[in-house]
Amino acid sequence: MAHVQYIDELIREYLVFRGFASTLKSFDGDLKVDKDKSFRVDKIIEQLMQLISAYDLNGVRELWGHFEKNIFSKLESNFTSSVKKLENAVLKLYLINAVTNNKPDKVIDFFLKMTPELQNQSEWKDWFVLPYIKNPEENPTFSLHFTKQWQDMLLVSLHNFLASIFQYMPMPTLLNYEEDANKILKLEQRNESLKNRLALLIDRNIEANIAPCQVDPPNHLLDDFYIIAQESNNVDSQGKSLKNLIRNMGSGSSPVMGRKENAPAKKRTGSVTKNIRSLHDS
Repeated sequence: MAHVQYIDELIREYLVFRGFASTLKSFDGDLKVDKDKSFRVDKIIEQLMQLISAYDLNGVRELWGHFEKNIFSKLESNFTSSVKKLENAVLKLYLINAVTNNKPDKVIDFFLKMTPELQNQSEWKDWFVLPYIKNPEENPTFSLHFTKQWQDMLLVSLHNFLASIFQYMPMPTLLNYEEDANKILKLEQRNESLKNRLALLIDRNIEANIAPCQVDPPNHLLDDFYIIAQESNNVDSQGKSLKNLIRNMGSGSSPVMGRKENAPAKKRTGSVTKNIRSLHDS
């Protein structure tokens, strides 16, 4: 979160511009004792190690309490055990540093202040004998904590834990200013790049005298409309043929209705009567 420092400078510049002297003084004072160190994890770890090296137990507890109140308490419940393990490891690192530098008074002072808080924790039940053991670095219970590997692993774990929290925790709108500005800048640069590429393609087409070609729609898009059109033409043709047939009915040109009779009607009647009589006689 390096941009936090940039926002701090913007706020300070604004306060100077507005002439808010008392507010500026308070703001600068808060920055000097900023426990979050602008959310720079390396600075936080450095601050913690300075307190441990100075045997400032109250400072260590105050710093951890600050993060517990403002950050850790807002995490989901499944992070509770991890936070507690890290806290206990930091306190053990304080003790290891005091023992290593031959500060038994600091070790005794630690247990006097912390016993009410730690005595009911099973993780600490073996540690209350630490002030009374000679060469604890050789004791199986404590030997691991005196190794550089364990101490480095603790600092790396704490660093990664804080970095992950700071990366995903919600930020105020003001802190998103630089990020939003960078996004807009990148979008503008990409837009300009695409415009240049488009202009280049257009210029190439003009130089090559590429004329637009006629592209017929695919047949499958015309099949239905073509069939409908053909059906309409067939219906129209059938209608015209039917009209012509009706119009010609009874006229001389009709092959059925317009055929001329070759024999008179009376002769036809006589023939029919003669045939009926023949059938009767037989």
